Amino acid sequence: MKQTIVVILSCAALLGFAGLGFANESGIVKTVRGQVLIERGSSKLEAKVGDPVQERDRLVVQSNGSVGISMSDETLLGMGPNSTMVIDRYSYDPVTREGKVETSILKGTLRYVTGLIGKANPQSIKVMTDNATIGIRGTEFIVEVPGKN
Repeated sequence: MKQTIVVILSCAALLGFAGLGFANESGIVKTVRGQVLIERGSSKLEAKVGDPVQERDRLVVQSNGSVGISMSDETLLGMGPNSTMVIDRYSYDPVTREGKVETSILKGTLRYVTGLIGKANPQSIKVMTDNATIGIRGTEFIVEVPGKN
């Protein structure tokens, strides 16, 4: 009986790590250089490797920084110095591989490599700027949005 419980708990832990078991978790911070903030509601958190990112988080990379994020569908996001991005919407069902990713890059640079959502349904991916909305049809791109003076 103890072995069965251990197996069940181990499976639950693995599912939670994959983003299935934790409410609101969309991805995880994989790399951080310099100062990167995660603004969540009224909180400002210093980003660290392993921190979760969630829908509606605003990520702010300072002048000396960069950040790499892996989403639960294997989408990869990389932001360079002086960049600000919002994860407007993120949903992913690993069983059906259906989901939606909408991000807004407010300033700076964003490198985007589509994951399983983009491969299964490319029109489910949107990256918005003040001047344009990018519909993703490929698998990888870089966008740069100059800061306002």
